[in-house]
Amino acid sequence: MFRTKIGFVFSGAGARIAQECALSEALIEGLIPSRREIRPDVVAGASAGALNAVAVNAILKTKDGKAGNDQAFGWEDYKKILFALESGDVFDVTARGLARIVPRNIPEGFVLDTTPLRKLLEESVQEKAGFETLGDLYLSTYISVVGRDTGKILRLSSRDPDPRIRKLPLVDVLMASAAIPGAFKPRKIEGLEGEFIDGGVGRDGIPVEAMSGERCKELYIISRMRGGIGTGLGIPKVLKKPPKILETSLLAFQFFTDALFRNEIERAPTIASRAFLYVPQLPKNYSMLDFSTQREQYEETMHWAKQHDPVRLK
Repeated sequence: MFRTKIGFVFSGAGARIAQECALSEALIEGLIPSRREIRPDVVAGASAGALNAVAVNAILKTKDGKAGNDQAFGWEDYKKILFALESGDVFDVTARGLARIVPRNIPEGFVLDTTPLRKLLEESVQEKAGFETLGDLYLSTYISVVGRDTGKILRLSSRDPDPRIRKLPLVDVLMASAAIPGAFKPRKIEGLEGEFIDGGVGRDGIPVEAMSGERCKELYIISRMRGGIGTGLGIPKVLKKPPKILETSLLAFQFFTDALFRNEIERAPTIASRAFLYVPQLPKNYSMLDFSTQREQYEETMHWAKQHDPVRLK
């Protein structure tokens, strides 16, 4: 028996995060051609998709009047953060940071230091939205991470019956879920053993499986534009001479997640009464790591969303 819940599933997106922001805003605010307002009861996200899932939590909490004045967080607040993004807000592009890539970072198993991302999340998720722990999230939410040494997928739930899971620091969880292997440093989560990498490694590049126990009436897969093999990689210009290992790891990651995309699409109709796909078709591909084009991506995606309803999967 399917329930009356509506679920949103956010795929990994990297620097294409603004595309998923526009798509979710169009659905929730009824900006799609059908004019229907589609609001999720439960959300799931991996990698950058987890950030969008958390943003939707904050926005709906505010819309429902449940956020304090100092924690109000609407679409304009979210877009203000996104549109101001530069690659340096996500990883260290200072002269010192770039100089440490070869002698320090690569021997430790990564290329780019994402310490700036942690600061951004602490300011926006922790201080602005008021979400300290996973259990603080307003909606039932699943965030996927993968054990670096075990390869095991953990679908961490904000409504987990185990209080130790609900008390996990949310910024720790988000940093781990966005730790692209090879490119970014694996992350520890206070309260869990070991180190963790991007939740998109494995089948949770689109975390449909996280919804298997929810029995949703409607399930919406929200994802960034899907291009041809090898497109949309684009190393940011600030990395003038990036190590070849960075390009190779990003290509491998993109090949892998794109290969699994169809499998998860096929899975969705088996776990929900009705499943839908919402993926934009834009004039061009965008880089996985260049965060300086968020406004352009948002505007192009919103223009597309206003002309297209989600496609039902059968």
